[in-house]
Amino acid sequence: MPDYKDLLLTKAFKIVPGIEYNKVAYELREKEGDSLLIYEVVLDKDKTWDYLRDIVYPKLAKYLKEKGLNPSSGEGLIISLFMRDFVYLIKGTDFFKVFCEMEGLNQAAFHFRVLRWLAN
Repeated sequence: MPDYKDLLLTKAFKIVPGIEYNKVAYELREKEGDSLLIYEVVLDKDKTWDYLRDIVYPKLAKYLKEKGLNPSSGEGLIISLFMRDFVYLIKGTDFFKVFCEMEGLNQAAFHFRVLRWLAN
């Protein structure tokens, strides 16, 4: 199984020092407008894949549904992944692709997983 942290980091379209995050997030919102949604995830060094799989992704799916967005697509979403002293900005679609890769799921299977999360 690949290391999930390595997979996540390779998906980042921008890496910024944590101290600059608020400025960068502001600039993203200004550029993309009100349609952009930013979801923040803090990943301590001791967090395992199970934490993301069982806690972060299900909460994210529920959050997207509450916001009226497709909870299994990640469109219009940016993940701000806080690790150590940096923030890794990842498109929501890529964040979901990491889940599929780690769990060996195709898009249809991922959609059904999301439906199970939403039912709980």
